[in-house]
Amino acid sequence: MRRTIALLTLTAALLAPLGGCAIQTPEDLYALPRASVEYESLQGELQRLLDSGLEYAAPLSGTSTQPVQDVDLNGDGVGEAVAFFRDTSGEEGSLRVYVFAQNADNEYEVMTVLTGQGSAVSSVTYSQLDETDNLEIVISWQISSGIYALSVYSVWQGGNQELLAPQTYTRYAVCDLDEDGQDELVLLQLNTAEGTENRADYYRCVDGSMARVNQAYLSSNLSSIDRINASALYGGEGALYVTGTVADDTGGESNAAFQITDVLAVQDGVLVNITRDETAGSSESTRRRTYVADQDLDGDGVWEIPALSATYERREDGSICVSETFYLVSWMQYDLYGGQHVVCTTYYNSSDGWYLVLPEDWQSQIALARSDFNEGRTVERGIQFYRVEKVDPEADSLLQMDSATGQSVLSNAAGELFMTIYKNTGSDRATRAAIGERTVLTQGAEDAVYSVEFFAHDWSDWTVETVEENLHIIVTNWSSD
Repeated sequence: MRRTIALLTLTAALLAPLGGCAIQTPEDLYALPRASVEYESLQGELQRLLDSGLEYAAPLSGTSTQPVQDVDLNGDGVGEAVAFFRDTSGEEGSLRVYVFAQNADNEYEVMTVLTGQGSAVSSVTYSQLDETDNLEIVISWQISSGIYALSVYSVWQGGNQELLAPQTYTRYAVCDLDEDGQDELVLLQLNTAEGTENRADYYRCVDGSMARVNQAYLSSNLSSIDRINASALYGGEGALYVTGTVADDTGGESNAAFQITDVLAVQDGVLVNITRDETAGSSESTRRRTYVADQDLDGDGVWEIPALSATYERREDGSICVSETFYLVSWMQYDLYGGQHVVCTTYYNSSDGWYLVLPEDWQSQIALARSDFNEGRTVERGIQFYRVEKVDPEADSLLQMDSATGQSVLSNAAGELFMTIYKNTGSDRATRAAIGERTVLTQGAEDAVYSVEFFAHDWSDWTVETVEENLHIIVTNWSSD
């Protein structure tokens, strides 16, 4: 059974494009090594439409943005040609999508024509939405600036059927959430008007049309949708991860400082927001600062959502305080009923481009500090790891407020430096990374060189090999973000 899973936004598609040879323009076709019946007939049909006053109007975004696309819609092994045009005369239905198929003589002829209103085709994808092996055409029409409508079509020789009449949306996803081999459609809608709710409408193809199964509410404080990802849950079920910016209702930092993720999954045939707290009206368990993105951190096919917690910081005067700068990140996988499962905990250094997976017994026993060195050809960033040692092991650590800084200071703790991880990017980076007792670990982006130096080996049994195993370079990839 042929299927396509696609996630489309107004600006970019998040999954891989359909296979097949991309046919672009008649001029591009001339670049083929030799003419053929198929080539000549398609070139002739396209030129006829251009001569009639139409102009190419390729989709603006997504993975399929060629003005002419080769797609096997009916699964017979022979591709159909889908061409996007605009009628410059300004007539009604000025956007035209022509579908060409080969006849018995291997010549292309018009199979059907889809028409739409608006200024452009925002995006297109092809997906198996009904119970056949055919691919349906999912088209986003740009009605005006910031306004989009989605239509779904089934096509055949001599005709087409509109499975879904144009529906407005903020973002949409086409994916197989219930894992029955047939894709479904999820339309995400943010409503800013008073009295309306952010929602996700769940559609399934039933008896030749896209029927809305149900509606699930998104977080009420979600003010934008930044990305959507189709991935698995902890138990292997399919899910849609919707991440966006939220308003900060604490009176503190700006809205852009926080994000939240709604996790949508199918329970008993209906779409459910498994992370949404009905009392709070939002997925508060997934709320965090924006500098750490949700992602499949360990590459196991299950999406992880970061949960940040403050750790200790060693100040220049040697005291240990609860940090307002350094955070530990626990990576959470969710199961079908919203249960949380910690995969690992890391120190995630987004500014320097690396993260370190931490042992469980480190998480309440370390303090961090930064050391920067810029001189001449040297640009060095270092993170120092200190052991948090209680002066009186039998006493609880007492937090006292530092009136000068407002930080909570541990009154009976001291710190012992046991490890520093360095990032060097200066022109002498290789030399600097290997000075003294440092050991070079790896090279990252921008030719950065990472190294480690140990100081107090009596507390930690880590070696260079242990650091190499647990240190990872951050790679930004918004396609699986």
